[in-house]
Amino acid sequence: MDKYYQNKELVFKTRWMTATGFYFAEAELPEASLTAYLNNSEESEEHIIFIPFSQIKRAVPLFDNQPPLLDIDVLDPKDYQAVVADFENKAQLKEAIQAIEEQSGLRETVEVIKDKTWIRNLLYTIAIAFFGFSLVMMARELENGEVPDTSGNRSGFKSVLAAIAEQLGFMGSAALAIVLFSGFAYFTYTIYKSSNTTRTVWKK
Repeated sequence: MDKYYQNKELVFKTRWMTATGFYFAEAELPEASLTAYLNNSEESEEHIIFIPFSQIKRAVPLFDNQPPLLDIDVLDPKDYQAVVADFENKAQLKEAIQAIEEQSGLRETVEVIKDKTWIRNLLYTIAIAFFGFSLVMMARELENGEVPDTSGNRSGFKSVLAAIAEQLGFMGSAALAIVLFSGFAYFTYTIYKSSNTTRTVWKK
């Protein structure tokens, strides 16, 4: 049985759900508009978008969005238009998902989305490791009575390292390097573990 929905607050203000698929329209259309469209009437609305259940390749519901959304990909993008359809409420979205599951043969699957933002933290950790290593090496030179070379490239950085190494000594420098590196490494690992999120999709 065909179902007709209309809500002027949505992008797709008019929607039909039939035994063959979904029909969407951005305009507010009367229920009979679908009949005219199916009969190829001269009065039919050309801007009605039809997505057959057999053409749905993948459907991703976004229940937490306001309004709830359904991202629909199609098998043949040349003949059919993929859409991100908005729904009045979660119940209507669940109804659409159930119809897709029954008519398209798509099944619920959980996908892992890999987020690469943790790589930036990894670079920070590598920089801290280099800083800690340089600090410990400079502290060892000072402990052995040597004069660290602070000239040349990055002379300002070397001078700061030498001042810190002299103040902390070898053991203090080593302890600081271990604390800094461990802290950044743990933070990076935590970001990495939490960066992969999951989402529920319907696909073959």
